[in-house]
Amino acid sequence: MINTQKEFVDILTKAYQLTREALTLAQTGEVNKLNRTLDNRERVFSIAETLSERLALHFKTNPNKDLINEFNVHTARIIDQINQIDSLITDVLENEKNKTQFEIAKTHKNKENFKGYNLNNLK
Repeated sequence: MINTQKEFVDILTKAYQLTREALTLAQTGEVNKLNRTLDNRERVFSIAETLSERLALHFKTNPNKDLINEFNVHTARIIDQINQIDSLITDVLENEKNKTQFEIAKTHKNKENFKGYNLNNLK
C-alpha cells in the first residue's frame, strides 16, 4: 500500500505543478493553453480520486492511526497549496472578465455615440 500512497502524493504533486502552470498562463492571457492545462489537471484529479478510494479501503481494513495521520497531513498541505493558487487563478480570470466587460460596454457606447454623427442616416 506504500506504493499507492507514493503514487497518490506524486499525482497530487503533478496537480500542483499543473495548477502553478495554469496561474502563469492565466496571468499572461494565454487562454487556449490555459484551457488545455486545466483539462489535463482535471484528468490528474480523476486519477487522484481513484487512488484515494483505494487508500480509503486499505485504511479501513488496516487502521494505523499514526500512518494515516501523517499521510493526511502531508496530502492536506499539498491540497491547501493547490486551493490557494486556484484562488489566485480565479482572481486573475475575474479581473480579465471585468476588463472585457468594460471594453464591450465602451465599444457599444462609442457605437451609439457615433450613430448620432452619421448624417447619411436621417430619419
